[in-house]
Amino acid sequence: MVVAYFGRAGFLSWQYQRIHFFLALYLANDMEEDDEAPKRAILSFLYGNDRSQRPFFHKQRFRFFCSMGCNARVTLQECEEIQAFQPELWVWGRERALVPETRRPVRR
Repeated sequence: MVVAYFGRAGFLSWQYQRIHFFLALYLANDMEEDDEAPKRAILSFLYGNDRSQRPFFHKQRFRFFCSMGCNARVTLQECEEIQAFQPELWVWGRERALVPETRRPVRR
């Protein structure tokens, strides 16, 4: 999902900074997981016990989300296209529960 988010944000390669990875990772966890622990771990990794930076992180997260056109949903097809670039990568082996895709009704 992080790769898809980077593509959607549309930044030039030199514009990305380390924080963008963590913003995208946080968003991906927010979209896919019901567990708050990974999100807390991201914030702790970045800022340790300094909670004063967290509001700024969430402001940056919102800006990053807006730069993606407010679209954080990644389809199965998009995931498969990303995985096809390097299919033997270790991270793709993670077991995940499949969530059925919902289709939007066609407006006429």
